[in-house]
Amino acid sequence: MSALNVKLIRNMLPPEEVGLHYRLLCMTGKNKGSSYYLTGNRVIMGRGETADIQVLDIKSSREHAELILNNGRYIVTDLASQNGLIINDLKITQHSLIDGDKIIIGATVYKFNRFDIQAKELALVDDEDEDDEDEDEEEEEERRLLNEKKKKKKSKNRKKQADAGRKRIMIIIVAALVIWVVLDEDTPPPVIKKTKSSKEKSTKINLQDALRKQTSETREVQRKLDAIIHRGLREFRERNYFRAIRQFELALILSPNNGKASFHLERSKQRLDEEIELAFLKARRDADGLKYTAAVVSYCSIVRLLQAHKEDERYKDAMKNIRTVEKEMGKFKDEIKCIQK
Repeated sequence: MSALNVKLIRNMLPPEEVGLHYRLLCMTGKNKGSSYYLTGNRVIMGRGETADIQVLDIKSSREHAELILNNGRYIVTDLASQNGLIINDLKITQHSLIDGDKIIIGATVYKFNRFDIQAKELALVDDEDEDDEDEDEEEEEERRLLNEKKKKKKSKNRKKQADAGRKRIMIIIVAALVIWVVLDEDTPPPVIKKTKSSKEKSTKINLQDALRKQTSETREVQRKLDAIIHRGLREFRERNYFRAIRQFELALILSPNNGKASFHLERSKQRLDEEIELAFLKARRDADGLKYTAAVVSYCSIVRLLQAHKEDERYKDAMKNIRTVEKEMGKFKDEIKCIQK
């Protein structure tokens, strides 16, 4: 591998350096998880040891494909390889790559990404292996910030109450002076003042009780929100993406502007889409290779994932492909059942 044309990084994290970056992320095979950042104007992919990106796949030619940088875009070309080059399920000779394209050589899949990192851009790190300790620290920090916010709000409310109390006292004093002037000098103003003071004390107590009740309710909502997000993260780690999505959506109902719930919701949807997309790719390759049983297994995995969302076009496509494979295998119609009733 030429260091002048490709920079290899053994992780899937997006780049942090400001500028324009082009990446091939290996999604399957022996180099799964490796990131190849394209730095040269011409990059060779193939099985040979001199290739810039070595494809460890028996169906790869020594020089299988080349990527040429032209006007800010990479163009991939098949170098007359023995098994051909597939881009997004289509066998091609030449193709101009865009963000998200899949390059398939044999059974090895590469995902092309274009990153335009701007100054002051905050990158959200997609870390599937985030452990419970990091989550606890993040939740503890959020609780600390929330408590500080509550203390400031409580202090502000107390100040407003004190100002209102002083204003009421001034009104009482002015009223007492007016009454003292208008009525007989023997009218005892202290009696009126005492009555007003008692009402003021009662109002202050009621306001304090209402504030305590509101604070208690806010803490209960936060406790429920933390529990829901924690369940969603657990489902995400166990690859139960639909359950994780439901938990994060429930969290957003309790707190519509919660950034953590919004981030993990989008991440769960993205992982679900990627898993379904990879299942489609594998099923089509197996079907093209006449491995019908393996193709049915992949299509059925999609059906089970989307069984609660039968209106989804991907569910319909999977069922349609199962019926096509079923016919190729010489089976009766509807003989293959992915979900046992």
